[in-house]
Amino acid sequence: MKLQKELKGWAESRKRSMARRLMKPFLRYFYDTHYVIGPQNRLVVGERSALANTLFNVASGDITVGNRSIFGQGVMVITGRHNFRNGMRVSLDPLEDDGSWGGNSEVPTSGFDIEIGSGVFVASGAIILGKCKIGSNCIVAAGAVVTKDFPDFSVIAGVPAIRIGDTRDRL
Repeated sequence: MKLQKELKGWAESRKRSMARRLMKPFLRYFYDTHYVIGPQNRLVVGERSALANTLFNVASGDITVGNRSIFGQGVMVITGRHNFRNGMRVSLDPLEDDGSWGGNSEVPTSGFDIEIGSGVFVASGAIILGKCKIGSNCIVAAGAVVTKDFPDFSVIAGVPAIRIGDTRDRL
């Protein structure tokens, strides 16, 4: 009876080991299939951060993510902007039209950096727009639209996002 239990335990252990080996590539894909619009070197990500399928747009600034931050599905972190003059996009002015679809002449290349601290959880569907800084150990609620700076330990929610609490109050 004891031998039978040991064999059963060994078999279960082997099954778990094999399942882990098979699932590891899928889990890596699921948790690290982010997409970067713009130069890859403008995105700096700290150690052990899970980016899921987050979209990072670095057209108008750099994005920095601290250590051990986690992003839910469908998060967008966007520095990209379009300049407007006289009530219309710059590239729509015949004197400024460079033949592009509007990306070249009207998109600034800097000034809208985004900094996300360490230990931050950004829930699914959140949108973070540059220029802003989110401190360490913050929670950004699902669907929030962040347009300004927030200090460490903030619970952030809403459209536009506001500080609704402190993570140190959570048990």
